[in-house]
Amino acid sequence: MVQFNTRGNEILLKLVYYGPGLSGKTTNLQSLHAMCSDAQRGEMFSVNTQEDRTLFFDLLPINLGYIYGNAIHLQIYTVPGQVQYDASRRVVLGGADGVVFVADSCESKMQDNVDSLSNLYHNLNANRLNIKQIPFVIQYNKRDLPDAMAVGVMNRRLNFRSVPYFESVANRGTGVLDTFLSITRETVGHTFKKYHLDKKIKDFDEMLNLIDANVRTSMRELPLLEPGSSVPAIETTVLRHSNVSVADLLPGKVADAHELLEDALKSNMETARLYSELKQMKEAVEKKNEEMSALYAQLDRANQDNLKTRRYLEGLVQNIGEAVISYSPDGKILTWNMAAERIFGYSRPEIVGRSMAQLTPDHLLGELERVAQQVARGQVIRGVVTSRLRKGGVAFPASITYAPVRGADDRVLAYSALVRDMSEQKDLQERLTHSQKHEALGRLVPSLFHEAANRLTPVFLEANLLAEASLDPKQAGQVDRLVKAVDSIQLLLQPLQTILNPPTPVRMPVQLNDLVAEVAAMVAPKAQQVGVTVELSLDPSLPVSELDPELMRQALTHLLLNSLQSLTLRPVKQLRVSTRLSGDSLHVVVQDSGPLIPEARQAELFNAAASVTTEALGLPIAESICRQHGGRLSVQSQEGSGNAFLLEIPHVVAAPRTASPREALQGKRVLVVDDETFLLECLVDALGAWGIDVASSTRGDEAIEQLQKGAFDLIVSDIRMPGLSGVELYDWLKAERPGMLRRILYTTGDSFDAKTRDFLETNQVPYLGKPFDLKQLKQSLELLLGSPAEA
Repeated sequence: MVQFNTRGNEILLKLVYYGPGLSGKTTNLQSLHAMCSDAQRGEMFSVNTQEDRTLFFDLLPINLGYIYGNAIHLQIYTVPGQVQYDASRRVVLGGADGVVFVADSCESKMQDNVDSLSNLYHNLNANRLNIKQIPFVIQYNKRDLPDAMAVGVMNRRLNFRSVPYFESVANRGTGVLDTFLSITRETVGHTFKKYHLDKKIKDFDEMLNLIDANVRTSMRELPLLEPGSSVPAIETTVLRHSNVSVADLLPGKVADAHELLEDALKSNMETARLYSELKQMKEAVEKKNEEMSALYAQLDRANQDNLKTRRYLEGLVQNIGEAVISYSPDGKILTWNMAAERIFGYSRPEIVGRSMAQLTPDHLLGELERVAQQVARGQVIRGVVTSRLRKGGVAFPASITYAPVRGADDRVLAYSALVRDMSEQKDLQERLTHSQKHEALGRLVPSLFHEAANRLTPVFLEANLLAEASLDPKQAGQVDRLVKAVDSIQLLLQPLQTILNPPTPVRMPVQLNDLVAEVAAMVAPKAQQVGVTVELSLDPSLPVSELDPELMRQALTHLLLNSLQSLTLRPVKQLRVSTRLSGDSLHVVVQDSGPLIPEARQAELFNAAASVTTEALGLPIAESICRQHGGRLSVQSQEGSGNAFLLEIPHVVAAPRTASPREALQGKRVLVVDDETFLLECLVDALGAWGIDVASSTRGDEAIEQLQKGAFDLIVSDIRMPGLSGVELYDWLKAERPGMLRRILYTTGDSFDAKTRDFLETNQVPYLGKPFDLKQLKQSLELLLGSPAEA
């Protein structure tokens, strides 16, 4: 009889597989057991004879899952088919909700089938069940036998109700699932309608289809079996029967043998049910134990994480840059971190338990009391600018944040103070102010250099002109001293000029080996003073390349002087210069035995802003010249091995060229444009001395007027001028006189300006950085005149 568990929304249905002996009832259950998933089936339970034949029943619990909120559980029984076990069959049928009659298809077993069906009718009546009303399905098993009867013949003899019937070969699983699904559908439908449960379901047929679909999707297909083979044996819980029969009862004993047998069967059935439930409960407990173990592992991991977090927070508090102090409401210090030890000078054992007043100047004790009153009310006081006392009574400026320390009940238990030493910040503020002043002065340097260059250039030019003029011996001596003074000024300004106003390389065929040898000879006196011999290892196969000899000579000189300076106090003094061709690059390696250069300082070596002396500008100048040639300068330093500076320059194949004679400038017509009148006059005098027809202008718009009136061979122009600038003059030439774009030489003292630098680099215009002398001016004009003009 169907059982309802309203608390758990569970419905328990009992299905019985009935039929003659050896018809395949137990085999059906074994096949179902093999098809069901582990979560869906219970353990199969059998009460057998010692010869492994079904004596009482087989039991297979199956769970269909939740259907419309109801958990449907099936308990599937078989009955012993042998004639002598009729009492067992009758007891097992008690409370059945559905029956499957398993008929043997063998022709010789037809009478056994008819007798068993009749026996089913009587035993159902004995249990007050009607064979015409109970859900009923017939299975014709063993259809693979050679003498299997026709299904139509068997149907006429056995299927008196015209119920669903199925052909099967149970030992191979064929037809087993279809039979099971049919009886399940019939039984669930009959039960729901009998107890009016179908009224609560909107589409009852859809529910039955859902049961069918759920069972089919959860069942596993049995592997294909060879003919004659059967479903593999499954693990079954077996109770052995000792073959005790009614005849074994003692004569005269007051007991009904059939009642005893019925009680025994019921007891065994209850035992089997309880065993099945116990097994399920055991599995549920094991699953809960696994869950508890997993939860315990998670809890353990959480505890470990909490411990790590606690240690991390403790480490954070201990190693934070500010002092973290907690103290009780009566002022006793409770905790003291490492920063507090560093700032105040007291170790933890020295200060814990002492009063906060020990850290406070006498005139600020009232402040400490006022803070305590506010924090006791739960307030947080941020950034109190005050002063505190170090060990020894030395006061220092401090910024303190006070906060309450609360307990689990939100009561204020103690106070915390986050103390920041402001003396370091004050020192940094003073240094920042000092640095900002220097930065402001630094911004003035380029502008001052530009103005100084404009005023020094005519001095240099006039000194050169005087030196070339025919003078008496006394005047010649005076001019010679003037020229030397001017040269010394130019030499002094040259490093700064190279940094602020990087010159454009004037390339010509150069043998780099010759330049290295020349520079080595030039620094030889300095090397002799230091006690160093410059060792040269020059690659004889190094090709001639297009370089600016003056700039490269300057870069190599700075590199060698830098190495000599680093060797001054070294016990081992070695300096080696080597050259080589690597791919498309010319390499110069300057290797010395100087002290290790820390990696953090290596990047500053080539930064002019980090230089504090004029000597320190040497490496930035060398790096700037290297970049102007499209190369780079790098350094490697290793303790015990010294330092190696690598200068890499792209190799540019030297093109054959014809040197322009100096007389080529004679008779040429040149326009000079500069807003500095004194400089303009000096340029006119210098060019006139070379036989050049010179026209001058102090403004860009005036220069355009002269260009419109007549033709010129060359133009020498300043860039920054009032009114029309040199850049705007270039734009006019591009539109009106494109042939003159490669016949203009710019003179400027502010090529460090971003706009000026962008103009010069974008248009590749030749220029002279101020201050310059006559030699540089004449060389630039000759090269400009000898270069091809471009329209």
